Amino acid sequence: DLKVGVAFSRFQTRFFQGRYGDLDSAVLSYGPCQTPTLGFVVQRHVQIETFKPEPYWVLDLAVLKQGRICRATWESGRSFNQNKVNSLVIKCREADPPCKARVTSVVSKDKKQGRPTPMNTVALLKACSKALGIGPHAAMQTAERLYLSGYLSYPRTESTAYPKSFDIAGTLRQQ
Repeated sequence: DLKVGVAFSRFQTRFFQGRYGDLDSAVLSYGPCQTPTLGFVVQRHVQIETFKPEPYWVLDLAVLKQGRICRATWESGRSFNQNKVNSLVIKCREADPPCKARVTSVVSKDKKQGRPTPMNTVALLKACSKALGIGPHAAMQTAERLYLSGYLSYPRTESTAYPKSFDIAGTLRQQ
C-alpha cells in the first residue's frame, strides 16, 4: 500500500500538474485504500443527505411502590405504527378486570465479560474523536508514541483476529 501509494502519487502529481488550470493541488494522492474509503464516505453522506425522520412510538411502564420505581419496557422496543401502540394502551386501560401485573420469579445470573478485542485503526480514531475530541492526526501521533514506548500494539492495523496456528506465547517471548 505504501509503495504503490507513494510511487503512483508522485507519478500522477507530476503528470497532471500544469495540464488543468483549475487543478488546485500541490499533491494528487493515491492509495489502494483511498478508493473504497471514499466510497464509504460518499455512501454515508448520501444516507445523511437523504434521511427522512419517521415518528415512532414506544410503550414504557413505570410502577411506583414504597418509594421505588420499577420500569418495564415493551419487548418489541418501538413501533412505527401508532394505531398498533394506541390499541395496546386502550386494551390495558379498558380491560375488565383492570390490568394487573405480578412478579412470579426473579432470576439472577453472574455474567463474565471477556476482555475487549483490540481496536483497529478506524475504531481507535472514532473513539478518540467521539470520547476525547482528538483529531485523527493527533490520535495517530499519540498511538505511535504509545507504541514506541511499549504501551500498545502496532497502531496501524486492521487485524483483530489471528489464525489458530499463530504462536502468541512465542511472539510475546521475543518482545
